[in-house]
Amino acid sequence: MIKGYCKQSIHMGIIFAGFLGLFTTGCVLGVTKAKVNHNQLDHVENKKEGNILVKQFTDGRKDTQYIGNKRNAFNAVMGHIGTEEGVKLEVLLTKYFAEALKEAGYNAVVQEPGSADKTSQVKFDALLDGEILEFWMDMYWSAWHVVTVKVKAVNLATKNILWEKEIRGEGKIDTCFGTKSEYENVINLALTKALNQAVKEFSSEEFHKTIKEKAEPEKLQKSSGNMLYTEDVT
Repeated sequence: MIKGYCKQSIHMGIIFAGFLGLFTTGCVLGVTKAKVNHNQLDHVENKKEGNILVKQFTDGRKDTQYIGNKRNAFNAVMGHIGTEEGVKLEVLLTKYFAEALKEAGYNAVVQEPGSADKTSQVKFDALLDGEILEFWMDMYWSAWHVVTVKVKAVNLATKNILWEKEIRGEGKIDTCFGTKSEYENVINLALTKALNQAVKEFSSEEFHKTIKEKAEPEKLQKSSGNMLYTEDVT
């Protein structure tokens, strides 16, 4: 009888170990392709006016292959989070920041390769450029995500930087099993916060006034060492 009890205990232990192994490694192995999306952006009542050309953003992160880690119950990295097949993060965030400009009231046109003929017919107030500095999710019994994008408005004629800001958003949620939907939820949360911050900046009087400033046509700015000066070209 004791011998039978021991056999049963061993079998239960093996089953428990199997479930523990599945919980601690099975759902975190490999790469999970997550959808990068955002919620509806904050509504702007007093819309601004103007035309802004949006240059394709660049991804300045050290690791551009993934957008996050997956960890087991012992806090060991067992896998990664990636974007969906064929989706480039820099292209996606360019589109989303253009949406933020549109919510602020601007006519935002994303610059596409070979589209010079189409965009030359529009008189743009400025060009918006951006660099992704952070876009990373990590987890350990909870999941958190950080988004940081450096954006700048550039005068198309002089190439001078008119306005520059770092847009940041953070999100954190409790996780139960580390599922794909949980990853997508926390990414959505942080990205929505970042984009709403962008909407707030783009709809400000400071941004609107700055991009409307025009360089004097009879002046040409030159750089001499660390000094910036103007020279008449007439």
